[in-house]
Amino acid sequence: TVVVFGLGGIGLNVIQGAKMVGADRIIGVDINPAREAMARQFGMTDFVNPRDLGPNGDIVGHLVELTGGGADYTFECVGNPTLMRQALECAHRGWGVSTIIGVAAAGQEISTRPFQLVTGRRWIGSAFGGARGRTDVPKIVDWYMENRINIDDLITHKLPLERINEGFDMMERGESIRTVVEF
Repeated sequence: TVVVFGLGGIGLNVIQGAKMVGADRIIGVDINPAREAMARQFGMTDFVNPRDLGPNGDIVGHLVELTGGGADYTFECVGNPTLMRQALECAHRGWGVSTIIGVAAAGQEISTRPFQLVTGRRWIGSAFGGARGRTDVPKIVDWYMENRINIDDLITHKLPLERINEGFDMMERGESIRTVVEF
């Protein structure tokens, strides 16, 4: 089981990767319900909007219950220290691995109770998915050319250079996944 926090471009690729390696259940977590349909196209099986749990909703408890004790793998793809902690805490005790991909703002810190790690969970970081440029990028290009990975559908908008600021605005509003600027 996999839980992905954040269904933007990074989260959608995490979903795609989880599907490629045979994950049985891929749960996406996002506060933007408009992201659900695309995430399902990439392989998400379940969607959770934390806002649907109410003002005092316990997202960690909900995900632990939904996964029958915690997820095997969790991924934080937003860059929010609160979500980083939640991703760790909904990983399964004993073997759950939580990967931080999102980049937090400068100066922010993450914290958790030591018990979360002493019980066997692992908290790791990832830069570029652990890919090695020289050997892995050609392989990823081959996967794309063989239609094993979907990159085209991540491009939700194309804009001319003079409208580049609109692209940033759409990104901030959560209306685009990837915008290509053409010039």
